[in-house]
Amino acid sequence: MSKIYIVRHGKTDWNVKELLQGTTDIELSEEGIEQAKELAGKLDLSKIDICFCSPLKRARQTADILVGNKVKIIYDSMIVERGFGDYEGKSINFDLIEKQWNYKLNDNSHNIESLQDCLLRAKKFLDKIKREYPNKNILIISHGSFIKTLHFNLVGYDENTDFLSFNPKNSVLYEYEM
Repeated sequence: MSKIYIVRHGKTDWNVKELLQGTTDIELSEEGIEQAKELAGKLDLSKIDICFCSPLKRARQTADILVGNKVKIIYDSMIVERGFGDYEGKSINFDLIEKQWNYKLNDNSHNIESLQDCLLRAKKFLDKIKREYPNKNILIISHGSFIKTLHFNLVGYDENTDFLSFNPKNSVLYEYEM
């Protein structure tokens, strides 16, 4: 049985300011660099066959710190952050967050990538790696909202799932069996 290890990139200045980043290409903050270095000291690269990474800067920087040139990194646009459309760069609005994570509502107003579309993108990515990399242990470096959709694809969900019950932290390793 293979494993999937998932890491959210280190903190950015926008994380600290509680601004929605989405697909906006933000770099790690000094704190984010330190978080990634701390995780790198704990990460056992001998257990990882390949790394998939979002092409956005904050994820790429995290990957460089975590694996450097010790594990092959494949940059894949399928695992970029969920697009927050017109809300990118704006303060997090918790009413909006609840609306964005409501499966039945499936909001895509203001150019937001709908929850169901993001869940489908995560499923397609997981299906691809299962098909193309069987029996491999895979490290995925991505973003909070996309990781949330990966998580629920791996553990299961339905239309009544509380998608806000799992909130991946920056530079924390999550482990799943595939």
